[in-house]
Amino acid sequence: MDLRRSLRRRTAATALAAVAVVSSLALAPAPAALGSAPQEATLSPALYRKGLQAKGTVVRQAGGVTVSRVVVTHKGAERVLYRVRVGGAFPPRALRYIVSADGEQIGYGLPTPNEHAVETVTTDAGVVDATIAAGYEGALSTGVADRPSGANKAADRMPDPGLSGPHEVSVEVYDLGNEVFQPTGFGRKVELTAEVQYPTDLDSGPYPLVLFLHGNHSTCFKGEKERFQWPCRTGWEPLPNYAGYGYIAERLASHGYIVVSVSANGVNVFGSRLEDTGMRQRGELLDKHLDLWNTWSTTGGAPFDDRFVGHVDMSRIGTMGHSRGGEGVVWHKTVDDERADPYGIDAVLSLAPVDFTRTTINGVAYATMLPYCDGDVSDLQGVHFFDDSRYNVPGDPAPKHTVTLYKANHNFYNTVWSPSGGYPGGFDDGDFSNCGERLGERRQRRIGRSYISGFFQRYLADDLSIDPMWTGAETPDYTSPAEVVVSYLAPDSPAFRLDLARFTEPLDLGDNEQGGNMVPQSLSRYGWCANDEVAPCVPEGYEFQDIHRPGLSRAVVGWSKDDARLGMELPVGSRDVSSFDAFQFRTVLPPGYGANRGIKFQDLVVALIDGGGNIAEVAASEVGNDALAALPHGQGHIILNQLRFPLERFEGVDLSDIREVQLRFSRTLQGVIDIADVAFSSGGAILPPN
Repeated sequence: MDLRRSLRRRTAATALAAVAVVSSLALAPAPAALGSAPQEATLSPALYRKGLQAKGTVVRQAGGVTVSRVVVTHKGAERVLYRVRVGGAFPPRALRYIVSADGEQIGYGLPTPNEHAVETVTTDAGVVDATIAAGYEGALSTGVADRPSGANKAADRMPDPGLSGPHEVSVEVYDLGNEVFQPTGFGRKVELTAEVQYPTDLDSGPYPLVLFLHGNHSTCFKGEKERFQWPCRTGWEPLPNYAGYGYIAERLASHGYIVVSVSANGVNVFGSRLEDTGMRQRGELLDKHLDLWNTWSTTGGAPFDDRFVGHVDMSRIGTMGHSRGGEGVVWHKTVDDERADPYGIDAVLSLAPVDFTRTTINGVAYATMLPYCDGDVSDLQGVHFFDDSRYNVPGDPAPKHTVTLYKANHNFYNTVWSPSGGYPGGFDDGDFSNCGERLGERRQRRIGRSYISGFFQRYLADDLSIDPMWTGAETPDYTSPAEVVVSYLAPDSPAFRLDLARFTEPLDLGDNEQGGNMVPQSLSRYGWCANDEVAPCVPEGYEFQDIHRPGLSRAVVGWSKDDARLGMELPVGSRDVSSFDAFQFRTVLPPGYGANRGIKFQDLVVALIDGGGNIAEVAASEVGNDALAALPHGQGHIILNQLRFPLERFEGVDLSDIREVQLRFSRTLQGVIDIADVAFSSGGAILPPN
């Protein structure tokens, strides 16, 4: 048992050189979610494990590729397998490595402990003669490009929730052993280790509890070398991946929170052998730490004795996960809900997450943060958590958010993974994106700290002064709309949201959600797309840049006349919008349409028409049309972000009697945009207690 205590974090004194992370054989596979299932998915975990561990006969060895024929006994019968090993540099990352034979996926590559190769197991004898390659899963995802730097709106400012709070902070690490907790389906035990930062004056509590969970990375180090195995072999130390968020934890703790950053090295190693990389097991690990804190907060026990008894508010719990941990915290909500007596999770934030299983999350305040220059989760697949859960549960009382972080990469949010962190294996994954200008480590972390700390202050303490940064109304001090754009889905309640057009089905082109008519006029294009393999929402050649694909259907609206518009009539019973804060929708200027050529920012006008025939207009450029910025040279992520029109801007109309909302396309001569999630909306939601 190891207990270390200090009042301030120690930082590494020496920065080690970044390690190049390119495989020796290039492969650009189609994204796994869209392509055929890898061969190994047809093998049971037990058979796959036997194929990795059994001795075999080398039947091919050349050019960094080794193929071994392996004969194993499985369920009383002999099975012939082929273990394929591809040499190169393969550090553990958020997405998976793909092994292919003649261009066809045969399996996910498991990094070897020394990270100098990946291995997979297949039943396909063709690997003996085929062209074998291995590469990172997102390699074919269209590279991201830097975003236009111009913003058409001066940034509003609010206090930065990432600044220090009033509490002095203490830091401790509890280490209960490297092989002490048994997740389901592993056959091996993992560690129970975490760093906790908390207000030194515990008597001012009880304080909410927030758990952090890191993602996939090297697990052991010795000098400048790193390995991927668990537990670490003699002479090697565990890599403290959990310590990489201390700069966030310290600030959050200073505002009156107990923040526990959990080590998941063992889960990373053993989870990598499962198709979904052990997402349920990540949830089980977090729930086990909640069990520990429940004990320490009620009866006490080693290593803290009675220090935290009565000082932890187990009725207010939040989680933040990064990378694979970002999906892990979503799964933790499911795992906890399955308990006979769940703890109840109140706020969940996924930072640059993977989404291997397309799991939905409802009934809890949720945010997904998407770094635009992410060179690791390069397809920004975490947006699916938001898209898939929007209308999944009627009456869902929980708000949902996306935060697009322009110029930000994947690794800089974790100091251990960053080049300046002083640990082997740190690197700038933004080098693998097509972004030109990017944020440095310090600025990226400062912005990330503001939003992560602010999220839990907003939803665990109901601090409504922070609400504007989560509705998209304002950005906190030190950030700007050119760096951060927020999309907000209010709770599914008449008090907070009035949906006009969801565009989840083709019929939404004719009647809106309130039963009124959709009224297109002089449009050159007005259609609906499912955004799947058959009907993508952007022209051919750009569909793989659409981070929402597959899954987010939408309307496609085009114009070439200055009187073009799309009206949405409001029937009796839905005309009083005076209690809402804004009219808003998600939109994007997709590349590939000739009508958008040469346009840097599209513009449009929202018009509200009341029962007396009065009309009030507000242009997108007056409130910030960053969501309609063109992608540089047609390259970049296609992301639907929010356009928000504060209702206070619409002067001279009766907001209690609005008969029609119109999108008027009179500001530019022509164009095509995609639209989804059209609604009147309000912030300030207070979730009912669990």
